[in-house]
Amino acid sequence: MRKVTWLRRFGLVSAVAAGLAVTPAAAHADGYDTPRNATVVGAGNTYAEGVAAAERRARQAVLAVGHDCTPGTYHTSGIYTSPGGGTWVFQSTHEAMCVD
Repeated sequence: MRKVTWLRRFGLVSAVAAGLAVTPAAAHADGYDTPRNATVVGAGNTYAEGVAAAERRARQAVLAVGHDCTPGTYHTSGIYTSPGGGTWVFQSTHEAMCVD
């Protein structure tokens, strides 16, 4: 069994304390403290256009209320595809933290 010296113990404690000291502050500490979200429907002639339209509209809806927001996250799902594949409709929810 190895004998642990006080110096090694102090070094380990110091390293842990230093790691805690440089931990980044919470995301809301910089003023982005108001959660915003919006759910919208968007459509396009292709799959990619439909997703992009829904996500763009969701982001615009969030920015209409919160003027400065983080990039946030999107949850997008298909709700309709025409039989020929010429129309793709998606529902997208955008969630972000904004400045009041």
